[in-house]
Amino acid sequence: MSKPKAIIIGSGVGGLGAAAKLAQTGQFDVSVYERLAFAGGRFTQHEHDGFQIPTGAVHMIPHGRRGPFAKLMLGKKSAGGLDLGRHGVEFLPTSAYACQIKNNNIMSANSPMGIMKWFPVKNTLNLPRLLATRANKPWGDRDSINGKLWLKKYFTNDFIDFMDAFSNFAISLRFDQMPASAVVKIVQNSFWNGRPCVPKSGCKGIIDGLRSDLKENGTRVKLSNEVMEILPGYAEEATKKHRFCIGIRRRGREEAKWIGADSIIYNGGHPNLLKSLSDDFEIDSEITNKIENTQAVGGIGFVFSLDENIPHQNSGVTMIPNLERVGGYVIPTFTEPSLAPEGKHMMITHQFVPDDNIQSEIVKGREDLYDSIPWLADHGEEIAVHSYHRNWPCNRAPQGAELPRDIGVEGIRLVGDGVKGHGWMMVEGVASSVDPAVKEVSRLMNSGRLT
Repeated sequence: MSKPKAIIIGSGVGGLGAAAKLAQTGQFDVSVYERLAFAGGRFTQHEHDGFQIPTGAVHMIPHGRRGPFAKLMLGKKSAGGLDLGRHGVEFLPTSAYACQIKNNNIMSANSPMGIMKWFPVKNTLNLPRLLATRANKPWGDRDSINGKLWLKKYFTNDFIDFMDAFSNFAISLRFDQMPASAVVKIVQNSFWNGRPCVPKSGCKGIIDGLRSDLKENGTRVKLSNEVMEILPGYAEEATKKHRFCIGIRRRGREEAKWIGADSIIYNGGHPNLLKSLSDDFEIDSEITNKIENTQAVGGIGFVFSLDENIPHQNSGVTMIPNLERVGGYVIPTFTEPSLAPEGKHMMITHQFVPDDNIQSEIVKGREDLYDSIPWLADHGEEIAVHSYHRNWPCNRAPQGAELPRDIGVEGIRLVGDGVKGHGWMMVEGVASSVDPAVKEVSRLMNSGRLT
C-alpha cells in the first residue's frame, strides 16, 4: 500500500523544517518543490570574496538555545525536535547579550537585566509588571492601543527607544505599528529566553543540516520548480486518487506537469497560495479580505567588510536608538570567524522602510550609518546592500497580523514568516509555525480523510 503523499511548496527554513518532521516519521511520501535555484530562501547565504553574505537573515538566532528554533532544530525527536546536531548543526552564543551606541560610546550587557542598568530605575521597577502581563494571545478590542502607547504608561522614553530600535532591527517595524499584545509578548520572550546565537557556518549550516536529514529519510528538494496551479485531485486522470492536483513547471520549460498530493504545506505566503488555488476551492471572504488588507514588510540591509582594528570587539546585537531608519547592526564573525576571510570581520545592518522609494531609502540609511557609527568610515567598506520588498519581503506578514495557517481548505496548511506564532519574531516565529501545521496534516492523512 502506498504512503500518503505530502508536498511541501517552498524550501525556506519553515518548509524544510516541516518536510524533515514529516519525513522522519517514515509514514509519508514527502517531496519539496522550490521555484528558486537554491534552497533556504531568506535563511541561507552566498559566498562573495570569502564573505558569507546572508540572503535575508543576519546569521542570528535571537533566543539562542532556549527558543522555539533551537527546540525544533536541536531538540531530541522524543521531544518534537529534529535532532540536527547529528548533522553538524550547532548554535554558538554571541559574546554579549546586547549592546547599544549612545553618545558615540559602545555599551554592552551580558544578560537581560544587564540592559536595565543603562536606564532609570523606574524601568527596572516596572519590568515585573510587563513580564507578568498575560499576552499569550491577541487582546481583541484592547489591542486598539499600539505597543508604544502601552509601554509609555510604565517605562521611560530612553528604554522604549532602545527596545524600539531592536524591533526595527529584528522585525522591520516600530512599536507604534504593532498591537500592544504583540509588543508585550515580544519583549517578554526577549527577556525570558537565552542569549542570542550564531549558527555554526552561518544560516546555510542549518539548511545543509536539514537537507542532509531529508536525504537520509529519502526526501529530495527539487529546485527551479515553480507551482503554477493547485486543483482538486480529480482534475487529471493521473491524480484522481489524490486530494490535490498540482501543476509544476520546471524553469526553462513552457508546460507544467501534474502531480498528485494528499496534503500540502505551503511556505510561500498567503497571497501566493491564493493565486495558486483554482476557483474550485472556496475561501471564506473574511479570510481573503484579511489577507488582501495585510501588507508585507520590507527592509534594507547593508553588509560591510571590517578590519581587525575596529573599536567594537563583540558579536552582540547592537541597537542605535533614535535613528530615522537604521535599527542596529551585528558583527557575527566575533562568534563565527568562518563567515569572513582571515583578518576581516563582517557587519550586517538592518532598517525598516518607511517609503516605497527604495533607492532613496538606501541613501538615507547609509547616511544614518556613517553619522551614527563614528569609526565606520575608517574601518569599514560596503560590500553589499540588500532590499527586501514586494515578493521578497522581510516578513510576508507583519508581526501582530495573526494570519491563519488554515485558510479553510482541508489538507493545506501554511508555515513560515506569514504565520509566525503570537509574539515570536524572526526564525523563532517561523519555527513556531512548523509543529502545529505538521501535526494537523499528519492527523488528517493518518485518519484517511485525505485519501
